[in-house]
Amino acid sequence: MARNHWIPPWAVLFAQLAHGFSWGLIFWAAWSGSAANALTGFAWIHTVALAWITTAALAILLFALPNFIDVEWRGQTIARIALVFFAAGTAVLIAGFLGPAKLIAFGGCVVFAALLVYLATAFATVAAGLRGERIPRAVARAFGITLAFLLFTALLGLGLAFMLAGKPVGAWISATPPAHAALGTFGWISMLIFGVSMRTLRPITGDGTRMRWMHIAVGSFALAGIPLLAAGVASHVSWLSWIGGGLFAAGAFGYVLDVLDIVRRAVVPHRPPQAFVVASVLWLLCALVLGAGVLAGRPWEDAYIFVLLAGWAGQMVNAHMYHIGVRLIATVYRGEDDETRPQEILDARLSWFSFVSMQIAIVLVAVSLLNGSAGLAARGAVFGIGAWIAIVANMFGASLRARVLPRTIRL
Repeated sequence: MARNHWIPPWAVLFAQLAHGFSWGLIFWAAWSGSAANALTGFAWIHTVALAWITTAALAILLFALPNFIDVEWRGQTIARIALVFFAAGTAVLIAGFLGPAKLIAFGGCVVFAALLVYLATAFATVAAGLRGERIPRAVARAFGITLAFLLFTALLGLGLAFMLAGKPVGAWISATPPAHAALGTFGWISMLIFGVSMRTLRPITGDGTRMRWMHIAVGSFALAGIPLLAAGVASHVSWLSWIGGGLFAAGAFGYVLDVLDIVRRAVVPHRPPQAFVVASVLWLLCALVLGAGVLAGRPWEDAYIFVLLAGWAGQMVNAHMYHIGVRLIATVYRGEDDETRPQEILDARLSWFSFVSMQIAIVLVAVSLLNGSAGLAARGAVFGIGAWIAIVANMFGASLRARVLPRTIRL
């Protein structure tokens, strides 16, 4: 096997373990009665946002970013090493939320330092892309902005980690959790999905957007709205929050329409990833409704952040796991030039079971967070764990089939 695969397999494995842990954490919180504990909630949020989604995203970017902007990644070996420390720091941070508070500051420092190193190489790669042709330049600028949102999110997160660990910080830090959340979920995760999915949906569906102007509009509205939303929620200026949220929602609606149009015209016969994509964008719409309720003063914060992360972002990650993740498995065992299609080594029954069970899990937990039913949350977590086990079993089965099936090389 190659020393450096196009995506580090260990990072995808770590992300999947974090995914499973997130559902186990919900079950434990509901069963033990600690669901209302703020630190338990922080542990779940960072398990999903950092350990699962961001680790997977940073690993995929090692391959996607240079291919999107037609340059080589500057200092890729350093970036891969930094990603190891990022994952380790994330694990320590989560342990701090669930145990000794002093680990929160230590884990936060490791995460921030590792991210700085990774981002230094990423920004150098983006800078090289800015010297290319018109389209790669535009893509490089978009990635640069998205990575900048990640950096600002990490800066605020480091300050909050010190605050939670009891370290002396400025009083203004206590007002920044909503801005930290807005920059992380919208500026980093959502903007990344908006950009990357416009390329990755083509292999998943076999077709691309018919509305390139829509992609520009989506990015423009979101980019204008996110800083206003973050500033508004941090300063408790309601009208600013509504303007920022409205601008982001306008961009999100355009993205949803574009994605649904792409999936409607899909010609690739492998349907489970496409189903996860559709579920993802529908959960995004649900999250926007819940978010509007939060801005209007409704006590929907927990359900909103859950649907935003587990529904919108999480289901999009699952969609890519069933395509990019399976392609990675195939190339690990069959060589970098192998072109085995995911459906050739996956079990369709497990794929569909994981899809249905995952959507049931999200519905049950979201409803439980709205009405305060711990029992319903526990049942939802059981469905989530079942869906996760099906995904892992499917990937394990795919790895076994990848070893024994004849190699598929299309010239």
